[in-house]
Amino acid sequence: MSVKNCAVVAVAGALAVGAVSIPVVPAHAADPITATDQAYFAYYGLDQARAKGYTGKGVTVAIIDGEVDTSAAELKGADISLRSTCTISSSSGSKTHGTTVASILVSDSYGVSPGSSLLAYQIPFSNQGDQATDDCFGNGGGVSKKEPLWVLNQAMNDGAQIVNLSASSTAGDDGMKWTIARAMSRGVILVAAAGNDGQDNDVESLSGWSGVVGVAAIGADGNRQDYSSWGQGVTTAAIGGPVAVRDYASGQVSQEYGTSFSAPVVAGVLALAKQRWPEATSNQLLQLLVKTGLNPDHGWNQYTGFGGIDPGAILNTDPSQFPDENPLAQKQGGSSPTPEEVRQYADGVVDPASIVNDNSYTYRGVDESKLNDSLNVYPTHLGTSPRYHAK
Repeated sequence: MSVKNCAVVAVAGALAVGAVSIPVVPAHAADPITATDQAYFAYYGLDQARAKGYTGKGVTVAIIDGEVDTSAAELKGADISLRSTCTISSSSGSKTHGTTVASILVSDSYGVSPGSSLLAYQIPFSNQGDQATDDCFGNGGGVSKKEPLWVLNQAMNDGAQIVNLSASSTAGDDGMKWTIARAMSRGVILVAAAGNDGQDNDVESLSGWSGVVGVAAIGADGNRQDYSSWGQGVTTAAIGGPVAVRDYASGQVSQEYGTSFSAPVVAGVLALAKQRWPEATSNQLLQLLVKTGLNPDHGWNQYTGFGGIDPGAILNTDPSQFPDENPLAQKQGGSSPTPEEVRQYADGVVDPASIVNDNSYTYRGVDESKLNDSLNVYPTHLGTSPRYHAK
């Protein structure tokens, strides 16, 4: 898997997808991978979290990634449901990536949130040679069913509470704006890897959008890693390696680094927080994330966001003291969707033509043409938007 993110763009404005991890150590014999092989496990004291019963039980997490091998020894006993939206011919590289991300989350041996239910959605990694078959195309309103835009909405349709995307993406799509607005209005937390280009990478990562938890990489010394991308979308940072990876090309185990691995660490900690604080809203959990960040001045910077994630503080700080307001609603320098756009989605006044694969949306605006529009596949109740009836 290469340092550079490789794009696959099927339609204008679609997300570009590629593996974002860096192999640096030659493979060795395929010994069982254990918690002692994963730098993040001891660094974050995850054994202590498990001892207190914090495993993410009752929380549904989704990943949008390469193929997940549920028969892998590391995933024995894990609650994983394969929910891909279409058929994809997978490479060994993307299978390695997807299985590793799933293992970081729910492996009984070293998963951050081993009690969580995991929904695994496969997307093709073009730089690994993956191929989408015919059933990925058509009936998607111009968006293929292999695109993260479609799959993100499918994950929300299926009840995901936290969604992790450890792949690169191209921002700027109108459909994605309303997908993010949906997540923000419904309290679904989106987590995205910042990338491994070692540069401002907002346009290549989902983290550039409002509300999305953008994750950079730090090392076991707490310092930002040179490979880690940065930008105004970064929210937090987590250990990006070394991570022990079972390489499906060689059948052996190697050590790799990347924000691909930092992101599921953060998603897993948020699952622990959701279990620990079941009465807290998603907005309050995000407040908790940013207010416990380890930057010395508790401020924000474009390299580590609000600082490295602190699971201990997150599990010991009651988020009910924080306002039910999304602290990422407007990122540094401005971001989309704006708070008004999120309200437009929640009020049902967004043009249905801009909504993709959303089983929760009802058009409540006043455009009568939507009643007879053959392209409008959503329930339509004219003039019923809350904004028309607010006192």
